[in-house]
Amino acid sequence: MVVGGGPAGLAAARTAARHGVRVVLVDENSELGGQHYRQMPAGFRAPERARIGRESDEGRRLIDEVRGLGVEVRLESVAWGIFDGRVVALATSGESSRIAAETLILAPGAYDRPVPFPGWTLPGVITASGAQNLVKAYRVLPGRRVLIAGSGPLLLAVAHSLLAGGARIAAICEASPMRHLWRYGPRLLPHLNFVQQGHHYRREIAEAGVPFLAGHVIRRALGGAEVTGAVVSPCDGEWRPVGGTELHYDADCVVVGYGFLSSLELSRLAGCEERYAAGLGDYVPVRSRELESTVPGIFVVGAGARVPGAAVALEEGHLAGLAVANRLGLLTGRGYSREASRARGRLLHLAGFRRVMDDLYRFGAGLHALADDLTTLCRCEEVAVSEAVAAVRDGARHVDEVKAWTRIGMGRCQGRMCGPALAHVIARATGGPVTEAGVFTPRPPVKPVRLAALARGGD
Repeated sequence: MVVGGGPAGLAAARTAARHGVRVVLVDENSELGGQHYRQMPAGFRAPERARIGRESDEGRRLIDEVRGLGVEVRLESVAWGIFDGRVVALATSGESSRIAAETLILAPGAYDRPVPFPGWTLPGVITASGAQNLVKAYRVLPGRRVLIAGSGPLLLAVAHSLLAGGARIAAICEASPMRHLWRYGPRLLPHLNFVQQGHHYRREIAEAGVPFLAGHVIRRALGGAEVTGAVVSPCDGEWRPVGGTELHYDADCVVVGYGFLSSLELSRLAGCEERYAAGLGDYVPVRSRELESTVPGIFVVGAGARVPGAAVALEEGHLAGLAVANRLGLLTGRGYSREASRARGRLLHLAGFRRVMDDLYRFGAGLHALADDLTTLCRCEEVAVSEAVAAVRDGARHVDEVKAWTRIGMGRCQGRMCGPALAHVIARATGGPVTEAGVFTPRPPVKPVRLAALARGGD
């Protein structure tokens, strides 16, 4: 079974099926493709002039190939639990089921890092992936005058999509200082295709007259019933706001994208070990050379393993598919060694670019100092930062303890939006490392499912 129909999951399913593995591919969306290969929903049509990017076409070819190989595809199916090793619980809108897999590849993807700041709950404040979804899948602009704040190459891609769709961009605020770029030149020479794409985006942005502010973070979003503008300011190397000039921008949409967090709920539920990577500001699963987790027979690939970029995700999915075929005795000996070595070689090549990106856009924990005491920390339960801090002062030291005292993390998102930020609030209040604050204990269902589906499935 492959959980997740993005680049990594599609590549894993394709490779495994090519070598004779019976594959079930599940995804909670109505269309395969994930975020990178986002497809328009069935029944939607757009004129050729409205096409944005080539990713959807590349994804369509890969999706058609996977279906042509006889892979069993289950869409709108939420994988909400893993039991007894590799028994995956699935739920649709009407029923639930369980599938016992010999091997399991988790490719759950990632989601935008939630960053609480004053005004972040205003209508019109949207994540970078949310903006991309609107433009890619529905050809809808999130706003007419947009401010983009965050860090990483995705900001350029979002700006490209918005400009192509006809939006005006007030400014792009990149948290990383972007100094001494020339130092990365020799390390980037083997990756000119990525460099040229980035250069094309930067030139397009410059020609549109969009200000690009390096070393700046958003301070607050402005507005009453909806966002009407934003305030940004310079930041230090840890992305902590510093004194100086505050810049005010009028905007009817604020796009925020400070990187991603891996969707680790299923791997945690399965008991897979992980470690905290301070430079990424996220936990990553511990994996073998074959990308197998510490639980035998469970592989974790792509953005779900904190792997940035579709190119790397495709190669990781391919390598995991080879490993599964080898594990099941369908690809052995020199055949497996030769193909696996090629895949590892390509991943090693791509790792050079990844290290440059990790260094250039190194996560700054000071980002979590943007919120003041009155800022909403848990959107679902409407818990403010001050309430979490009060719980810490009363003795809470772990996110689960604060959850029990305040209900933070008990809403529909199940802690995805507030958990990481809460850990940093605890660390700042106690003076300890963020790892001591921990993560919410995973419990099924890891995502909301209908009670009717559970009742009809006999689970």
